[in-house]
Amino acid sequence: MIQTETLQIVQMVAHFGNFTIAARHLHKVPSAISYTIRKVEDELGVQLFIRDSRRVELTPAGEHFVEQGRKILGDLAELACTTTQIATGVEAELYIALDNVINQGAIQPLIDEFKNQFPDTRLHIISEVYMGGWDALFHNRCQLVIGAPVTIPEEVSASSKFDSRAMGPLEWQLVMSPDHPLADNTDAPLSARDFAGYTTIVVGDSARVLHHGGDSLAKFGRVLVVPNFRQAMYSAAKGIGVTMVPTHFAEHFLRQGELITRPAPELEYNRKCLMAWNKENMGAGLKWCLKWLGKEKKLTKHWLRYREGMGMIDIS
Repeated sequence: MIQTETLQIVQMVAHFGNFTIAARHLHKVPSAISYTIRKVEDELGVQLFIRDSRRVELTPAGEHFVEQGRKILGDLAELACTTTQIATGVEAELYIALDNVINQGAIQPLIDEFKNQFPDTRLHIISEVYMGGWDALFHNRCQLVIGAPVTIPEEVSASSKFDSRAMGPLEWQLVMSPDHPLADNTDAPLSARDFAGYTTIVVGDSARVLHHGGDSLAKFGRVLVVPNFRQAMYSAAKGIGVTMVPTHFAEHFLRQGELITRPAPELEYNRKCLMAWNKENMGAGLKWCLKWLGKEKKLTKHWLRYREGMGMIDIS
């Protein structure tokens, strides 16, 4: 029978393409790694790796073994967590994904109170953008996502194991430096053709598998892709280009005069967002989070509105 450690060793060798480096990361000697690989190849009667003097590469059989082994290791990790959850009613680990569209600093009170309530649960806070939150929830990289787009991927909506709650209205503004060529006549609306020849700054979608939603501005101008809204607004303030951002983020820069805004009615953006969770994987920790987070009115005020003096921690 193939052991879990063997699966982990094969995964590491495949990842690095080198026995010595894999051994270093696994805190083993290279000879132990080579022995394990030879042993599993002998047991299966197949060659998993092609070896040369500098590098090892997977055979087609090896690629299959690595792919399936990754799934097995993931299933084993989930089995350990769910077994503990069934026995105690509390998650061993809880992953919460924050969409880039919400106030990031608003998570800190939840973290503080959660750790008091569930000191033995390992809490993970991860960041996603656009369809990345749905992707993380669907592929079990999180149990809860805050700020997911109101446009739900078909794969998610077709499943009965997910539930969601409206977080309230979401407002957007097109912003740019006061010195940008498009900054004149701030009351006049901009059309799509006005962006031609200028840089449009967009935040990249973090979805790995599910269909990407993305930023409507990506269809126009000379596109610059950045990882978050903080970088988008800093770049815009430097005069690099124009960007579309949530109003509760833009407000920090608009009040300081670092950015100005112009209407752009042709640009389509989600006017709402959701909190969503896996209702088939609900331990005491997730249930507590849903109660603490509250209903739509509280969610809107906490996560989707300008918070005086909180810009440095809210925008990311």
